[in-house]
Amino acid sequence: MEQIIPISRAKSLKEQAYDKLKELIITGALEPGELHNEKRLAEALGVSRTPVREALLELSQEGMVAFVSGKGVEICKFTTKQVREVFEIRRIIEGYIIKKIASRLTDADIKEIDRNISNQEKMLRKTERPAFIEYDKQFHLYLASRIGNQQIESILDNLRDQMHLMGIRAIEDDSRMKQVIDEHRAIFSGLKEGNPQKAFTALINHLENTEKIISAKIETQEKNK
Repeated sequence: MEQIIPISRAKSLKEQAYDKLKELIITGALEPGELHNEKRLAEALGVSRTPVREALLELSQEGMVAFVSGKGVEICKFTTKQVREVFEIRRIIEGYIIKKIASRLTDADIKEIDRNISNQEKMLRKTERPAFIEYDKQFHLYLASRIGNQQIESILDNLRDQMHLMGIRAIEDDSRMKQVIDEHRAIFSGLKEGNPQKAFTALINHLENTEKIISAKIETQEKNK
């Protein structure tokens, strides 16, 4: 029998609504803390309320939105406790990864990491913040992929959307984008030299700086309420 090509299936309206709403949340178009009306969201997307509600239910299970009785749906915002917990996980896992991979990266790996940081620099010059955040995320996920442990990759992958949302808060100005690149270059320097401790120290410094900035922004917003 000749090889059978699977039948392609167009995405359902619910899946399309989910993808679009998630994109709007991750890019910051729908900001944390905002309340939205389900009917108006459906009208904006050009679909009925049913697929939008189903999409919102799935997003609520992922912790990205919350239903507020009598008011609508709220785009979830992070607390300083949640930020602390996420970065604690990242320090433990990514620190372990860095120490494991520093002495065994291939020339191709080094070129790929260097290319990623170069792309970050291009996005800084163009002030393309969403694209910069995507390259930032890929920088960390690429390092995780080098360890060859699918369970570890899965844990970090499950954090990717929270990392992305936090990343938006962390680089709201060009000066922080430049600092992120410098911090990534410091991590890269340790990796390129095959120096686990140097790369580890640079990584922890990068994560701690990012956590402090995000937590400070959240605390400021809470005080200004």
